[in-house]
Amino acid sequence: MTTKFDSILKIKKNIVDRIEQELININNAITLKENEIVLLKEQLHAMKVPNVSVYHELLAFKDATLAFQEEIIQEQNLLEMMYSSKIDINKRYKAAMVEYEKINYLHLEELKTKLDRANKEEQKFIDEVGGILHHLKDELPKYNI
Repeated sequence: MTTKFDSILKIKKNIVDRIEQELININNAITLKENEIVLLKEQLHAMKVPNVSVYHELLAFKDATLAFQEEIIQEQNLLEMMYSSKIDINKRYKAAMVEYEKINYLHLEELKTKLDRANKEEQKFIDEVGGILHHLKDELPKYNI
């Protein structure tokens, strides 16, 4: 059975599905970024101080470690932005889900009303047919054989 809420329900469901897809995408991006940060930290810890105390090599080592640290900081800032984006998407998801549930509730209530109305009409019809059959049974001629 269809109701006046079918089209609205479909639209709300599409919105919820799109936001769910955004959540999946942001979770995947967060996981990738976390793995990238772990890899950068491992590379930073794997760096070794040069054994020879040549000033240029020490400066190059210092510059490389600073570059790694800066990159890690930038990646962590991006990760924080992703986390805040995820929070926003979660809020939108909850709001969209509430809207969907409201429309779905109205849709189901209208379906129940239509079903109840159909059941009452069917019961009326069955009662009418039963009354007609009962009335006809009394009026049928009886044959004695």
